[in-house]
Amino acid sequence: MSTSLPSNNSFKPSPLRGLGPAESHRAGRLNSGVRTHMPPPRVTKAFVTSQVNGFKANLARARDLYKKIVLHGYSGASAATAVRLTSPDTRDAAQFIFFEVAAKFEDFAKTMFQVEVRSRLRITVKQSPFVMGDPDQGLNNKLGWGSPQKLKERGDNILGPTSFFGTLHPTLGAATYNHLVAAHMVRNRIAHSGGQAQTKFVKHLTAEGIPTAERQGMSVGRYIRDYPSAASATNKYFFVYLQAYEDFADKALAALP
Repeated sequence: MSTSLPSNNSFKPSPLRGLGPAESHRAGRLNSGVRTHMPPPRVTKAFVTSQVNGFKANLARARDLYKKIVLHGYSGASAATAVRLTSPDTRDAAQFIFFEVAAKFEDFAKTMFQVEVRSRLRITVKQSPFVMGDPDQGLNNKLGWGSPQKLKERGDNILGPTSFFGTLHPTLGAATYNHLVAAHMVRNRIAHSGGQAQTKFVKHLTAEGIPTAERQGMSVGRYIRDYPSAASATNKYFFVYLQAYEDFADKALAALP
């Protein structure tokens, strides 16, 4: 009398059947490293749009604050005693407002870089700092996110020459790109009173053709409030640099993710 094994529909032949000991061991090791989950979702356009809108709201607030304080500000205990703000108050106010918005740009640019890293490399938000920065420390002590030169270099190295950040110069155009370079230099001069920051600032003033007598001891606040000397009050470098920030945001919105 013949006997039959009970049916087992879950039985499947081993993919290692027929391999020798060495091949079986190697295939087993390869099999053990296979990931079964799907790639992480890409960052969405809605996220980029939200970030861009938030940053542009900060720019609008900075422009409005500048006009209220630097261009039309008064000081006094009452309407009868109020007097127009003058230097050094308006100079310092211009510098303070610009420094704050420059810091916001640096954070915004870093976020947009992270967006492209997550999108192109299909990695999670948790993994991205270790790709953008140090493999051990992540973005700790990783500075320079407001520098267009560093953004372009990092984009080219990490994301390739056809990425948004790898093509930052031609994508933005020479004028906007150079204004961002100048804005970062000005931001560094506010943050550091001497050293390379001071040297680069003086070199920039010289390249602008500002006479020696005018640039002697010139503060950042005075520079962004009063120059170019022939420009109208709302076309000085404070507004030029903020427009460059906005142009960057618009290009990032169009290109990412």
